Amino acid sequence: MIAAGSFAADEHLELIEGAIVVVQPQGPEHAGCTTVVGEALREAYGAGHVIREAKPLVTDDESMPEPDLVVLAGGPRDWMARHPRGDEARLVVEASWTSQPVDRAKAAVYAKGGAAVYWHLDLAARRLSVHTRPHADGRYEVVHVLAEGDAVTPPGSAASLRIAALLP
Repeated sequence: MIAAGSFAADEHLELIEGAIVVVQPQGPEHAGCTTVVGEALREAYGAGHVIREAKPLVTDDESMPEPDLVVLAGGPRDWMARHPRGDEARLVVEASWTSQPVDRAKAAVYAKGGAAVYWHLDLAARRLSVHTRPHADGRYEVVHVLAEGDAVTPPGSAASLRIAALLP
């Protein structure tokens, strides 16, 4: 579609439930926050894991979102021949400054794809929603909402991250 001129080569796009969605450019709060969270996750997981930023994640035949962050077992070279699937993600993270409805709706895409844990970091509300126990029908069975004074442990890690330290 880019070659046909339907979209610009530098346009940021995602495939969500069969629709091509144009993603708005990131503001400084969002970009800075995802960098901070990415560094915290790299430290929490250490060697043997890779943190991918804004890269495709295959969740089903109709969706290939590009979440802000994805934690995967292995190393960067493990993902050079194909994009990872949702069920291979240890953690999927989306941060929202103005796109809260879009990122809340993406929870269904990640659940359908089998992503075990989905974090939605709402920068404006200064809270983190932790979604666990995905179902193929597009819902997470458990959702915990944590305030900026709380802490969270990334799945499979012993680290404790304070929500306030992840926020701008």
